[in-house]
Amino acid sequence: MKTAFETFQKNFHRPKLTTGNTKLDALIDGIKRGHFYLFYSDSSDFLDLLIHRLLVNCILPTEQGGLSSKSLYFNVCNYHKGKTLLDPSYLSMISKYVGLDPKFTFKNIYSVSAFNAMQQITATNELINLLRHNCDVNLVVIHNLTRFIETSKKSFEAMRVMKKIISRIHRVTCENNIALIVSCGAKKSKRSRLPQPTGGLFLRQEANAIIYLSATNTRSSSSVRVTLMKHPYKETPQSILIYTPQSDRELKGFVISSFSQSLQGIIEALRQKNNFSNSLLRFKYMQALDLLLKNAWLAEIAAVSNSNLPCILDALNLMASVHNKKYVEDLRTWVLELKKISGNIIRT
Repeated sequence: MKTAFETFQKNFHRPKLTTGNTKLDALIDGIKRGHFYLFYSDSSDFLDLLIHRLLVNCILPTEQGGLSSKSLYFNVCNYHKGKTLLDPSYLSMISKYVGLDPKFTFKNIYSVSAFNAMQQITATNELINLLRHNCDVNLVVIHNLTRFIETSKKSFEAMRVMKKIISRIHRVTCENNIALIVSCGAKKSKRSRLPQPTGGLFLRQEANAIIYLSATNTRSSSSVRVTLMKHPYKETPQSILIYTPQSDRELKGFVISSFSQSLQGIIEALRQKNNFSNSLLRFKYMQALDLLLKNAWLAEIAAVSNSNLPCILDALNLMASVHNKKYVEDLRTWVLELKKISGNIIRT
């Protein structure tokens, strides 16, 4: 038997998933495994970015604020009322920002989707089966949980299905000590100044922590007010203001730096004689690789870093194609000039 203080100490030292923002982490005390977090907003922009960030952060080592595990994404999307899908460019940019190869990120995110109300049950069965047979998932994210309640003509039936699937998923995540994050829309409430989540009383009772996000924009900047509506051990409500520049130059600067470090690592690996270069059978291929390294990739490393392609090798292939095209055009110009000179000689 353990005392309450011993249990508190054990839970306090368990790894927590970072949201990517220190102020938000301090407000909600990070994302803990086995807990249910409900994020809701009347604007989907910040929620979408936050979800993408959490999916990537989960893959990071624990010392960097991750859970060193895979994540599972459940997309609830009314196909006829607007699509909501994972954005590969978002995932790629965030991966580069935190120092991960986007290809590695894509391999570590499972995804299931429900594009109509009835598919929710099938997708839930698939999700639960995956969790029970894969112990390497520590985060489940449900995107737009209440989408069918907001758009369906049979809202009562949609509510019944939503309660059923969230109860089953929550039970499995608790049993397997998996963090559960859910996003949904907000609706105005007559009894409260702040909007309430669309899922009603059921979601408010089921979730361990509830966070409301509201965006305010100006010409030069935007800010998001984050309000903690419910928490297991923190006083509520309390809120913070997160400032985000309208321009993404600051983010791109970090992305380029992180991507460049990974790029340099790959180039150095290719240059080592005991790796790829030494495995080439033909000496001319080895010479060609050296020319690519010196004249294409290293000479234009800034352009490769700014390519915004999801995979480093894609950026290297693009630069190699541009480099080859340049030499092909130089050769073509030289041949035309040679033909012109030889033609003049023949005439004379």
